Amino acid sequence: MKQRKGARMLVVDQATYRWTNSHSHHAELAADGTPLYHDCTEHVTIRRDGTPGRLDVVFASGPGRLVSNGILHTGAAVRGDDYLNLNRPGVVRALLDEALGRGWQPSAPGRAELDGWTLIDTPRFHRFRPDPV
Repeated sequence: MKQRKGARMLVVDQATYRWTNSHSHHAELAADGTPLYHDCTEHVTIRRDGTPGRLDVVFASGPGRLVSNGILHTGAAVRGDDYLNLNRPGVVRALLDEALGRGWQPSAPGRAELDGWTLIDTPRFHRFRPDPV
């Protein structure tokens, strides 16, 4: 599969948004020199064309919360039965809709940060949950 470069486009109503995914972590070396990575975090950054605001939706790893870590693919966010592929436009659209519903204003200058784990507890994300067995 070809690697995407740059921001991807998402059109909502008459507005165009650009979004990217990124990953961050802390690294240290073990006594034997092998790298140890911890505090892995997935970020979805969204901007509306022509406006100064930026939204950073953060999915931090922690107890019961997994993100891309060398085993899971880039853009994976897993909590219990909840699995999100942050590379999918439908998932990003749901994040955007929820952020807008919570008052994020793309026209406001500066950076807003939201905890992604709190966003996925809403009805917008039910379609991404597996069907009960």
